Amino acid sequence: MRKNRIKELRESSNPKITLKELSEKLKEKGLSFSDSQLYYYEQGKRSPRSKVADDFWQALSEIFNVSLAYVMGVE
Repeated sequence: MRKNRIKELRESSNPKITLKELSEKLKEKGLSFSDSQLYYYEQGKRSPRSKVADDFWQALSEIFNVSLAYVMGVE
């Protein structure tokens, strides 16, 4: 699994965003992920189910105001 940039983006935000806060921001976009799920995703140990993966990555790119490729670790 490729290395994503979730943790990097969370910690470089001003102010820093916790996993719980990120979970809440995703809920505002209609996506439900627990902070423990997000932890596994940012560590690269798991990835979102294919059914919601596109929405998940798109929401993160909007939350952090970066490209989809960047948050996914492609660029």
